[in-house]
Amino acid sequence: MPLMIYDHGRRDEMKIALTFDDGPNPPRTDQIMQILESRGARGTFFVLGKWVERWPEAFMRILNGGHTEANHSHLHHAHQRDFDHAEAVLSNLTGRPTRHLRAHYFNYFTCLVSPLAMSDRIQVVDSDVNPADWDKTDPQDIIDGILGHPSLGPGSIIDLHDSSETEDDGLRLARPLPLVDAMPKIVDELQAQGYELVGLDDMTLVDPVVWQPDERGMYASPEIQAEIRSLGSASA
Repeated sequence: MPLMIYDHGRRDEMKIALTFDDGPNPPRTDQIMQILESRGARGTFFVLGKWVERWPEAFMRILNGGHTEANHSHLHHAHQRDFDHAEAVLSNLTGRPTRHLRAHYFNYFTCLVSPLAMSDRIQVVDSDVNPADWDKTDPQDIIDGILGHPSLGPGSIIDLHDSSETEDDGLRLARPLPLVDAMPKIVDELQAQGYELVGLDDMTLVDPVVWQPDERGMYASPEIQAEIRSLGSASA
């Protein structure tokens, strides 16, 4: 079965999904949620299982705020069954399966060896607007990267980050996140243009594409590359 990937919702509905990778990161995730909630907006948080285990209360605040949880792997590394490990952590707290998954670094090789990612009960999600906020220090650059993006429009999925990916807790929790300062302008401007900011569970995803290997396959670990080769041999 081919791996199908969605990067947008219906183009005839004035909905946009703001998505946030790599959390939860208690102070930054909370700040982002406060901005969304004060404006009647919702977000989707692609969380890492390892951080959910460390800060389950922060994860539960995402749910209690009416936002959508989604799977971004457990360790943020290309390990076998990493999505499945994260799914066990998330569903243990929510009591339900997640509906959306995003590969770390968009490394979809990892999905090929994940029973969860290859199942028909979950949607693998990319984005059509990626301002590379993780690489920006000026909030205005993030704002411009979204509002001026050529793909921005009805059904857009915007890829953002509510955390800096580091194992250093002190740095992770204290490091300023330019996105926080950019968020009010982003939300206000999108709403002024008539968009409803929704969770992915309130967006109909359409036009999936069959994933084809690209240069990002360099992130696949040797163990995953070996398993993919074995899958290919078995189907030959």
